[in-house]
Amino acid sequence: MAQLVTGTVKWFSEVKGYGFVIAEDGVDHHFAVSDVQGATLPSTGDKVQFIPGKGRRGPKARQVSLLSREGGKQSARPRAERDDRVVCPSCSKHMIPRIITGPPLVKGYNWTPVPKRSICPFCGATFQEFPASPGERLGATLFILVIVVVIGAIALSIATSH
Repeated sequence: MAQLVTGTVKWFSEVKGYGFVIAEDGVDHHFAVSDVQGATLPSTGDKVQFIPGKGRRGPKARQVSLLSREGGKQSARPRAERDDRVVCPSCSKHMIPRIITGPPLVKGYNWTPVPKRSICPFCGATFQEFPASPGERLGATLFILVIVVVIGAIALSIATSH
């Protein structure tokens, strides 16, 4: 079993989604928001514990968990109450879903992608399916109507020619 190490967050950017923690032995370890355990993200100067490992770019901190805030400060409200993140039903992490787009039901020459579903950025599980927009449904209905009329006209011309 891997050994937990204590360290101090050198810096962490919520915008960029990653940061560095300095272990007790002075080694910098890279970590991403997906490596953080719990709903509270660490800030610069916070004490954390983590499992050290190797990443593509050097030492990596995995399973980072917050031990104490810088100077013993605690946030007035937990992060789960301060933000708009939702919980993934598959991996149970707090996240902001990523929107997956695709072609509309009926594509023209200059079609614009439409939202199809949203996924969890951590595990890739589908969070929400989006129904076809009213414009897409209308376009699909008109397309089917035109096909039916064309097939009916062809059938009628074949029937009258015999």
